[in-house]
Amino acid sequence: MMKLSQKVLNGLGKVPPTKPKLQNVVEGAVNGVTRKSRKKFGGGAASQFERVPKKDTFVSSEAPLQISERKNTRKKTDTRNRLGDFLVSKNKQLATQYMNDLEEVAQSIPEAFFHREINKSSTKELKSILDKLARRTEQYSERGYSGVIRDGVRGTIFLPDADKNYVKVVEAMQKKGYKVAKTFAEDKNGNIILDKNGIPKMVDDIDVRFGDNAVPSGYEDVQMRFEKNGNLYELLFLPGPNYAAIKNKEHELVFENFRMYDTAKITNDDGAKQIVKGIKKIFHGLTKRLYADAKARDKFGTAKASQITFSKEDIESADNLFKSLKTLYLGKFNATPPSKRSRPTFKQTESYKKLDAIEQNLRQVMELYKPTD
Repeated sequence: MMKLSQKVLNGLGKVPPTKPKLQNVVEGAVNGVTRKSRKKFGGGAASQFERVPKKDTFVSSEAPLQISERKNTRKKTDTRNRLGDFLVSKNKQLATQYMNDLEEVAQSIPEAFFHREINKSSTKELKSILDKLARRTEQYSERGYSGVIRDGVRGTIFLPDADKNYVKVVEAMQKKGYKVAKTFAEDKNGNIILDKNGIPKMVDDIDVRFGDNAVPSGYEDVQMRFEKNGNLYELLFLPGPNYAAIKNKEHELVFENFRMYDTAKITNDDGAKQIVKGIKKIFHGLTKRLYADAKARDKFGTAKASQITFSKEDIESADNLFKSLKTLYLGKFNATPPSKRSRPTFKQTESYKKLDAIEQNLRQVMELYKPTD
């Protein structure tokens, strides 16, 4: 056996020392390899391949956008609106054919009238869809979209005595492939009614609000929904254009302001709820007469009633109720320890600002229909 020397043993497993590639090339040039002349860059500038961009950019047909800017732009996209945008776009496409069908049906019924001008707003807008979804979050899991947002596509037909005559329109629409939609049966509190097996009870989605079943403001209508190819279509029956004009006016001036009492949670207080109830009674006394007058003009062609106004007693009572509502919340403010108050004075609180805003809006209605004598 050959015995290895200690020197060899010490060198086992080691990589023989080599010179760097750059050093070898240089030495080769010195040893006879032709050296190429290198162009010098003025000012000692480095090669363009050695430059590092100071800001990260990406290639675009538009101006370069920094990564930080891209992140900020991406954050502005509200993904919650994507479903709503899709539904609005879909509804607008469905509304075109629906309006054509309503117009043909109205022309076939002597008592009915359809006006394109009145039906310009034939679809729910994104804000309205999202608002209704937000207010009915608890119901959404039970009913789904079609059970909660049921008026994405809507139309209006003028029809005197709609509580009796609307069936003529239903029969004509059924010939065009529409059928009356079904909805969950509800009690007076909006709770779903279950049958004996615990299954939600379904009924025709038709709401006849006439006579004793009219809205407290005096407003009457027939509201229903059709279904076709899985899509829902709302249809509203009103006596005529005068009635529609009063409806829009009352909704903006009165109804929306009364709803603000609820959305601002003012009526969560039992005392405030009773005061608001008294204010509503005064205003509904006026709106009932306005609706009755508009209905008579559409049905019989009678002249507009010369004077429909609040009485002096109405104005005095409303003044006292507005004052009582603020006094109630002033008492709540004074009962709060100073250390826990968010504002130093009552008029600076959110409660006062909301109460005063609603009051001023309703006072505009009082001025518009103030007593003449």
